[in-house]
Amino acid sequence: MAFEAALFRRTRLGEYRHCLALMEAYAGAAPLWERLCIASYVSLGPLLARLFGADTTHMWSKADSIIADVFAVSRLSPLELVRELRRYIQLSLEKKEHLSFDEARREIYEQRFYPLVTHFTFALQPSAVARLKFIREVVASIKQEQVSFADLGCGSGVILCDVLRHKPRWSGEGLDISPAAIDYAERLSLYKQVHSRAEFRVGDMAQLPYDDETLDLVISSEVIEHAPDPDRVMREITRVLRPQGKLILTIPMESQGVSHLHSPGRPEDLRQLCERAGLSVRRLETHWHFGFGDDRRHIFAVGEKQKRSE
Repeated sequence: MAFEAALFRRTRLGEYRHCLALMEAYAGAAPLWERLCIASYVSLGPLLARLFGADTTHMWSKADSIIADVFAVSRLSPLELVRELRRYIQLSLEKKEHLSFDEARREIYEQRFYPLVTHFTFALQPSAVARLKFIREVVASIKQEQVSFADLGCGSGVILCDVLRHKPRWSGEGLDISPAAIDYAERLSLYKQVHSRAEFRVGDMAQLPYDDETLDLVISSEVIEHAPDPDRVMREITRVLRPQGKLILTIPMESQGVSHLHSPGRPEDLRQLCERAGLSVRRLETHWHFGFGDDRRHIFAVGEKQKRSE
């Protein structure tokens, strides 16, 4: 038995069998220093979480459920999944400089591991958990019975499927530049039984495939930092939003992500980006996060398209 798995069981988390299966597979594929990082996270994470009043039982239960979803949708064994995840980890560690957009597209977005990574982050990455919670909160505040929305850079489709499950009369479109992600997101929507209200397509945020003023809501979570021209993307978002339509936006600050081309140094930078595109910022928050492979600060924002003058 690998020491990580034994440690996992001693922390009373062994009941989460999907987490445990992944841990055991990881022990057979990763070098010792990575295994030590994971062991530290498993042993110290719950203690630190309790000190800050977090519900660790709920955290691990949710992580186990998400990992079960990854297994079900990907149809990969634990070892196959670990090998795909480690391909991204190795790429991130080996690259000393940020990739250009074309390089990132070729080496990350078009690879099989890309949707797996974007799905897996919701299991154990604090910032992903927090931004999903933020999006749920904003979505819950929208009282319209029927809403047409788009999730730009939808990745694995987790956010879009989550919104549709909480809003049974809404319809959503997922857009991503990655064919691998769109294929995965479609399968996730089938698995989550929201496929009849979801559409997915490969596309570019800088040239959105939607008519003017046709969307009530746009979600862009951890996406703008990947775009070569954020101002152009924001103008496109404004174009497709109806007057008083909303944008839910999250973005890392001062990020060192290998595929991140832009990263605001302060919240005001994001406010100015929104305002240049004609969006009024209704909510702007900075959040700190600490976790394995996570950016330490993120901005969560809500923008609104300005109403046309009479």
